[in-house]
Amino acid sequence: MFDAPSVHSITPCGPGKARAALALMSTALLRAPRTEGAILPLAAALLTASSGSGTTHGGAHVDWLRYGDDDRQLEWILRAGLGPLLRWTASDGKDVPAKWGSPLLAAELTARVRHANLVATAVAVLDVCHDLCVEATLLKGLSVSDRLYPAAHMRPMGDLDILVPAGDEAKVTEELLARGFERLPHPDTPGLHHGAPLRHARRQTIVELHTALFPESAPVHGAALFRAEHLQAHRQVSPYHGTNAAHLSAEIQLVYIASAWFNDMTTYRFHPSFLASLFDAVLLLKADGPTLNWDDLVRAVDNDMVKSSLYALLTYVTRFGAAPPPQAVLRRLAKNRGLVGPLQRRLIHAALDRYLLGARVWSLPFPPPMPGRYSPAHQFKKRVMRQ
Repeated sequence: MFDAPSVHSITPCGPGKARAALALMSTALLRAPRTEGAILPLAAALLTASSGSGTTHGGAHVDWLRYGDDDRQLEWILRAGLGPLLRWTASDGKDVPAKWGSPLLAAELTARVRHANLVATAVAVLDVCHDLCVEATLLKGLSVSDRLYPAAHMRPMGDLDILVPAGDEAKVTEELLARGFERLPHPDTPGLHHGAPLRHARRQTIVELHTALFPESAPVHGAALFRAEHLQAHRQVSPYHGTNAAHLSAEIQLVYIASAWFNDMTTYRFHPSFLASLFDAVLLLKADGPTLNWDDLVRAVDNDMVKSSLYALLTYVTRFGAAPPPQAVLRRLAKNRGLVGPLQRRLIHAALDRYLLGARVWSLPFPPPMPGRYSPAHQFKKRVMRQ
């Protein structure tokens, strides 16, 4: 099981400091010396291979042996919960480091057992929702693991996220409590997007019943794309382990991945568990990219922070073999009121390369670059609105 991130103290970046911070960060990230003959970080090699671009499963061979002595990067992959995917992806390679054998096998067996418990828990929740005539929608890893990954247990999950209508959350919770779940401590804070976590007493799995995709405090919360009526209109129902379950359309899924990914990294900085969302995006584009309705997707994005998050993601994932969206789409997403301009985009991508994929903890004396963080106009607007 991968570990959850801990909250860091986030230093606010006011509009007067944004330009100075950009200059310092440009020096730290864009002018860092590059090692001659440097190879891709292990996470980047795995991501490229998973997209069908880097192994005999779908492309050129990756020399995994080159990573055999880098325990730090292997540990980062294991903490991300991606050990089973690495084991499968490297299985065709002739030169897999021998020292990887035991930890990857342990990760594989653990993931299989845990995933079986997660699926059983999800089915139990869906059964309750069906009995109560509540329309439930699978979110995050639960909604993509079966469809996008070579095997469902290869997508790491810490808990289960299931969306239900706001008016139904209480009765679903009460029924789950009557069927062997227990309520965990949870802050009674207005504007949260899910209720108290519910733990299955025997399986020790945790469910969060969402009533929205984001808390009201998140800058992406008010986007029309994420409103209940829009989500309801774009649910897709399919078989799920002996029952039926709904998930979000591929278009909404992609926007949700981008928005949640950057929203979480803005709060928690870089953590190995955030690699999973990047893999989700690349694998979704591999599976659904040719059939995505880009016009409807862009037309529905009315929130500048959502737009800039999607822009930053789509301009990043192409380096891992994901097919790029139409240039007209990128031009429309680039009109995001300066939240991600050319320099900010380069800094965000460089930070992702060096820290999230490079298996490093953020160590610079200012917050990492994220959409809007070093935009003077955005920082000014945010602070004026707080007054």
